[in-house]
Amino acid sequence: MDNEATKQPKPHGPTGKLILLINIAFFAGASIMLIELSANRVLSPWFGNTLFTWTGLIGVILLAMSGGYYFGGWLADRKPSFTVLGHLLLGSAGLTLLVPVISPSLTAVFGKDTNIILGPVLASLVLFAVPGFLLGTVSPFAIRLTSMATADKKVGTSAGLIGMFSTLGSVIGTFAAGFLLIPTLGIRIIFTLVGVLLALLAVLAYLQFMQRRKDLATTLGGTALLITCLSILTAMTAPGPEPGVIYDHDNFYHRVRVLEENSHPDGPLRTLMLDTTPEGSQYAKTGEPSIPYQSYWELSKVFCPGLERAAFLGAGAFAMPEGVCDAFPGSVVDVVDIDPEVIAVGRKYFRVDDYPQMNPIAMDARMFLANTDETYDLIFGDAYNGLRAIPAHLVTAEFFGQVKDRLNPDGVYMMNIVSAYEGDRATLFKAIARTLSGSFTNIEVFAIDPSLPGAVQNLLLVASDREIALTLDGVETGSREDWIRFLLNTHLKPSRYNYANALVLTDACNPVDLIIAEGLMLGD
Repeated sequence: MDNEATKQPKPHGPTGKLILLINIAFFAGASIMLIELSANRVLSPWFGNTLFTWTGLIGVILLAMSGGYYFGGWLADRKPSFTVLGHLLLGSAGLTLLVPVISPSLTAVFGKDTNIILGPVLASLVLFAVPGFLLGTVSPFAIRLTSMATADKKVGTSAGLIGMFSTLGSVIGTFAAGFLLIPTLGIRIIFTLVGVLLALLAVLAYLQFMQRRKDLATTLGGTALLITCLSILTAMTAPGPEPGVIYDHDNFYHRVRVLEENSHPDGPLRTLMLDTTPEGSQYAKTGEPSIPYQSYWELSKVFCPGLERAAFLGAGAFAMPEGVCDAFPGSVVDVVDIDPEVIAVGRKYFRVDDYPQMNPIAMDARMFLANTDETYDLIFGDAYNGLRAIPAHLVTAEFFGQVKDRLNPDGVYMMNIVSAYEGDRATLFKAIARTLSGSFTNIEVFAIDPSLPGAVQNLLLVASDREIALTLDGVETGSREDWIRFLLNTHLKPSRYNYANALVLTDACNPVDLIIAEGLMLGD
């Protein structure tokens, strides 16, 4: 057995080595969680922040780490050396630094050519499996070296000590990623910092037994050169500012961007992008949205002509709640969005502060409904994140019951979904409509393009316990009468769809991610 502990002088006693191994285990544990949580922000712009993205990512990393545990134990029994441990740490450092360099092109390829079930798995295998494998080797290696420091008399204590500090590191890494680093630093910076941290741990491991100045200088110089080159490569490959992007920031929920186009007669068009999906837009001069479904708020003039209070679940670019404020000057409008940065962007770029009767609230929509005492004439549900992510807890029978409880007796609930209304890709629409019908007596459906029943498109579902008006009789619409009449003409007669036998979504049984994957993506 090639045992450096018996062949080389020992510059540090057992206590020094133990402290070093505890720190290596702690920071390696923190690094794997920083990589895992940041990896989701790498994948979600392409595959959505869905159950499938998290499942693929976590599954691949756990599989890689399990292999690393075995290999690390096997290797530690044969070469229980700080130098070998340093090699493992340095390898994980280099591969971590490469993630932001190669991830844009790889995720773009996987996002284009694969579906949202297979795509995250393949991307995770290429980007994160090997770093996860190498980091998995650290704990068994540290346990072996710790046990050697006590002449193998306390193997169980060594395993417990290293396991404890590795897990504590993972806890700290999780909290640091979610509460501090991801919301405040860019994802590329996080991967760079983790790579540099792992490289420093490798250097500390090398220093344990390298006595000859030549060996020490060569090893440290090579390590410094490798990390410097990879760091420079990461910086050089950072994407430059995109044309028209006036705001760009990653947080725990999304990559939030604001795009501005200045070639429109109605003034600059500003669009809110969450990851790769436009979530809302409005023209600067008129405040009108450019995304067609977001004009359907105007049907509130027909459904709720005496509107006094409204709630929007999902802010988008604030064009819809601002439109309600303009149409009903005496009304109060609550706008609920889980991402506080969306609200901050709305204040800066989408005129939110021009509407004192609007109340932006940073909170999960369901938590908001559970805690508010207000009742509403209109609640509009639009908490989508593109085609690939709809919050599962906002489409269940229990949630719709909460919505009903927060509506006035004649109140109306409108919601946007993305689905076909007939055919193979209509499962989402039928499940939500069937579930909604369990809470409300009357449901009406509007489609962006009623002539295409099998096409995935925006569908607007309108629900109430009273009859829903479908004409302009007795409604004051001002100069918008022709437009509102056009919107009403996109109404689907009930004979055009059938959801009687569809699945009812509940908190206990809610395969909405699978429905979206199969109905919207696999059929494309």
